[in-house]
Amino acid sequence: MSFEQLLTPLQLGPVEIRNRIVSTSHQTGLVAGSLPTDDLVAYQQARAAGGAGLLSVEASSPDPSGQLSEHQIAAYRPEVVPALAKIADAVHVHGAKLFIQLCHGGREQVTGGGYRAPAVAPSVVPSQRYHSEPRSLTTDEIAEIVDGHRISAGHAREAGLDGIEVLAGYNYLAGQFLSPRVNLRDDQYGGSLEGRMRFLVELLQAMREGIGDDRALGVRLTAESVSTAGMTGDETREVFAALDQLGLVDYFSTSIGDSSSYRGSLWIAPPAPASAERIAAAAGSIREIVSVPLIATTRITDPELAELMIARGEADAVGMTRAMIADPQLANKIAEGRFDEVEKCTGCNQACIGHYHAGTAINCAINPWTGREATLPRPVATNRKIVVVGGGPAGCAAVHAAPGADVVLFERCSEGLGGQWRHALLGPSHELIARLTIENLERWARGADVRLGVDVPVEQILAEQPDLVVLASGACEYRPPIEIGEGAPLLLDSWQLLDGAEVEGPVVVWEWGGDWSGMIAAEMLAVAGHQVRLISGSAAFGEGMHQYQRNLYLGRLDELGIELVHQLEPLRLADGAALMRNVFSYRELTISEIGTFVVVGGRSPQSPLYQPLIDAGIEVRRAGDCLGARTTEEAVHEGTLATLVG
Repeated sequence: MSFEQLLTPLQLGPVEIRNRIVSTSHQTGLVAGSLPTDDLVAYQQARAAGGAGLLSVEASSPDPSGQLSEHQIAAYRPEVVPALAKIADAVHVHGAKLFIQLCHGGREQVTGGGYRAPAVAPSVVPSQRYHSEPRSLTTDEIAEIVDGHRISAGHAREAGLDGIEVLAGYNYLAGQFLSPRVNLRDDQYGGSLEGRMRFLVELLQAMREGIGDDRALGVRLTAESVSTAGMTGDETREVFAALDQLGLVDYFSTSIGDSSSYRGSLWIAPPAPASAERIAAAAGSIREIVSVPLIATTRITDPELAELMIARGEADAVGMTRAMIADPQLANKIAEGRFDEVEKCTGCNQACIGHYHAGTAINCAINPWTGREATLPRPVATNRKIVVVGGGPAGCAAVHAAPGADVVLFERCSEGLGGQWRHALLGPSHELIARLTIENLERWARGADVRLGVDVPVEQILAEQPDLVVLASGACEYRPPIEIGEGAPLLLDSWQLLDGAEVEGPVVVWEWGGDWSGMIAAEMLAVAGHQVRLISGSAAFGEGMHQYQRNLYLGRLDELGIELVHQLEPLRLADGAALMRNVFSYRELTISEIGTFVVVGGRSPQSPLYQPLIDAGIEVRRAGDCLGARTTEEAVHEGTLATLVG
């Protein structure tokens, strides 16, 4: 594929971008004291050097009343100018353009807990997701916020940025004014469409004054909320059309979702298997009614789909933000015909938006350099002899970080690389993440002598005469002690189930709450037609999963009719039933009519070769779950460090 559409320049008002690949505004956590850090400079520079046409600095606060934390840029502070100028200089030297987004969250307080500032909104309507209870803004306070946007835009101009946009979507403050369900005002800022749009129009007019006529001005507005909390698709299209007629902006940016509701928030950064065609269709409905360029974004990680969206007239440029979190060199690789070398975003949400919600700096589960551009060295060629034990994320990352080395990789599974991810291939909603992850791992392992189906002994490792052994031998499932009596249901662990073990219904899946295995098992069984009860041994389902992944699962499980039972742990199986107890009160109760009981009890690290190899005088480094069972992110990072350092 030539990607002719993606690689064509585009005019956004007075600004031309060299291609239509955009890294849209997203939070990185690479901010301290409300100012950009050198790590953020390096992060943005890497994507400019990677060939992107346009980068947008993350959503920045235009007013103290909208300052969420010290990890959000305070665009209204004069001190921001030299910090933004450093980013602009770093981006411009590589030929990319740099915009900034202004965002006032209003009642949506996206914080990690702790002290909360008072929430504000057009009206006193609480937020479902953040449980915030706002006060209504006065007209004087509205004027102060408008002025903050003017000041912030002026700072962006002074810093040498090429453009600016306001975030009016996702039911943040400007969107709250637009929504007839949140804006209940009876003054000039409420009531009719003109009244509800007044706040946004004033923001745009103020921002134009600040940024000037020779820089680009845009607005990001979601095409639909996918919930009842924000605006419907018809209401949003009415706003788009009205804004377009006013001629205030040089471009629109659109996606879908709503931050204030559980259902709508899933679409801000939807995990797999949410289809990218969903945003393509929504963007196409907006492109038909606006006269200026449209940037479409949200889970568009496949360059081939991005090319098609432009060719089909659904967008003029495409936000491929998460694709460039995974691979900053995305644009260069497709321009140079190296499409098969692209690191593929899996849609896991683990270390990108997952880190944001945890209040930590951005990383990427499959790219350990993301967020560490200024600190983590790049691999250099080596001629060492390395033996890697384990073909999961840690083992394959170790190969990837040792170019030129003579590497032998032993993997116990005879079917292929991937480690624990191979268990997820049968999961109806996890197959895509698993497949993309495995494709990345297989590419990383190219050039190694991969030996599958080998449970390698110490003697065979020593016979290779390695300079270094990397143990990435993973973990096995932990099965908690459960008493088994006469007539007990069939007992399986989730990996046995996911690998194709036969079951007898009805089925109970008990999950301890730490990972995705229980959710996958329950969904797979229900899709196959079994009656399923999913029982959680923790305070809530999927406590160890990112909220978007967990919440999307909970929606699907409800649609499948799966019964959800909270806060129980198993004690005894007998007579087709399970004796269980509440994890808080220790009250015992019996769950009856069980054909198969599936246990998801966590994992046990496996590293039996470590001490014998140490005793043999071999340099050994452990990485991933054999060191301590955690996630793909830690496994990839530690596997990289195992061969990158020393």
